[in-house]
This record gives sequence, C-alpha cells and structure tokens, in this order.
Amino acid sequence: MIAIMKADANRTIKTIVFADDDRFFLEAITEFLTSNGYTVHTAQDGLEALTVIRKLKPDCVILDVVLPKLDGGQVCSAVRMDASLGPIPIIVISSLSPADYIFFPDLNADAYVAKGPLPTTCENILKAVRCFEAGEMASGEGRLLGYDDLKSRRLVNELLLERRFLRAIFEVLAPGALVLNPDGRIIMANPGACDILETRGRQLAGEFFASLLPLADQKKVQDLLADFGRSEEPIHCQTTFRFHTKVLTARLDSILEEKSCTGFVVILEGEASTPAMDGKR
Repeated sequence: MIAIMKADANRTIKTIVFADDDRFFLEAITEFLTSNGYTVHTAQDGLEALTVIRKLKPDCVILDVVLPKLDGGQVCSAVRMDASLGPIPIIVISSLSPADYIFFPDLNADAYVAKGPLPTTCENILKAVRCFEAGEMASGEGRLLGYDDLKSRRLVNELLLERRFLRAIFEVLAPGALVLNPDGRIIMANPGACDILETRGRQLAGEFFASLLPLADQKKVQDLLADFGRSEEPIHCQTTFRFHTKVLTARLDSILEEKSCTGFVVILEGEASTPAMDGKR
C-alpha cells in the first residue's frame, strides 16, 4: 500500500530532471517546460537519469517508464530509497495504460501522465508540476492525467509479459546474479546477490561493480571489464575478491549483440577458500 503524505503548500519547483529515450518527446517537452520558466536537465536512459538526480537533487523528476539500462520503476525506487534526495515529486509519463503498470512493481510515482498528442501531454505535465507547487497534490497520491482515452495494446501487453517472465528467471538465479552495463555499473541485482553483498538492489543501482571491491583491486577489475568490452567474442572469467570479512567467487560473462559488448552478467558464488585475485579466461 502506498502511503499518502500531506501535500506541501507552496512548494518551489525550479529544476527538473526529465528522462525519456524518445528524442522527439525529450526535446519538445524540455523546450515547453523551459519556456514556462523551469530549468530542465535531460537523460535518455534510466542509469543516466539516476546519476543526474543524485548529483543535482532536483525539485521534481519526470520519467518515462520503459527506459534503457534502468526502467522508470527502478529509478523511482532508487530515488525513494535515498534519504538524501528527500520527498522529490516524481511524475511518470508513458504511453502504457494504467493496467500495464503491474509489470513495474517498483513504480511509485506521485502522478502519471499519459503520453498522447504532444500539446495535451505538455499541458498535463505542466498541470501536474503546478499542482505540486500549489500544494494541490499529495506525495504518493498517484493521480492520473490524460488517461481517459488510452487503452492497453495487446502487443505491448505481450512484450511486458515476456519481460516479466525473463525478470522472474533472473530473480531466482543462484546463488546471486548482477547485470552490469558496458561501463561496469550495476543495473540489476537479484535477491541472492543482495543477500551476499548485504544490501538492497535499489542501493546498488548505478554503482560501479568495481567499487564493491578492496581499493587495491578496483582498477584491476575495471580495466578487466574494459578489456572484455572491446572483444568481439564472448568472454568468461572467474575471479575471487574480498568483501568485508568474506572472500567471494565471481564469474563474469560478457553479453554480445552483433559482436558488440552490451554488458556483463556476474554470478556470485559465495565464499571462496583463498583471497587471491586471479582472473581466468
């Protein structure tokens, strides 16, 4: 159940982080908000959005749901978990129907705007922002704007079902699994990995995998990932590293699409018998 907090009267919103992988919408809505007096910082994927949000601590966040690297739900959850960000209003903008949001269990926005005709979408976004400024909308309210004529599309629903199935498989990979982007940042962590690393997936999102390692090993692993990322063939490596008082074994596998590395899967296998940092291809 989403806790609904009392609306803040006269909230000042000056800076907005807006994330959308559709360049047309990104540029058009940014221009519209800028013309209405807001400073807008943009991102084209969820990982970039989370990085910008953590750096700038904006007054408001606007997110598409289906984003590369981290989806809108993952970004939303990471923001909510970060006490340093405070109760930043989050507005979701998407062409998905409200019924489709069940596929994004981490999604917890304060308002949802349908991505429809551009003029209507812009006005609804502005309406939501101004409602927060005027204290007319409460945190966690989840108000819907512009959804009267939007219906769930069968093809989208089928793709989301497949996405949920693949995510369910990832969740049960044992002992623990991480997915990294090509730069080595964590974009997914299943419960097993979170248990091993003694943290939550939301807190790991956007962090460099190498940053979990002892300082002496961080550059070695980051360089290893960079080397793997340049290869046109899949590469597998097993290594060990110390994490607090434990010594863990990690298997790294590069993910290739058309001979280009698009990320890595890391399987954590629990404690190892030696703290040596020896990579094996």
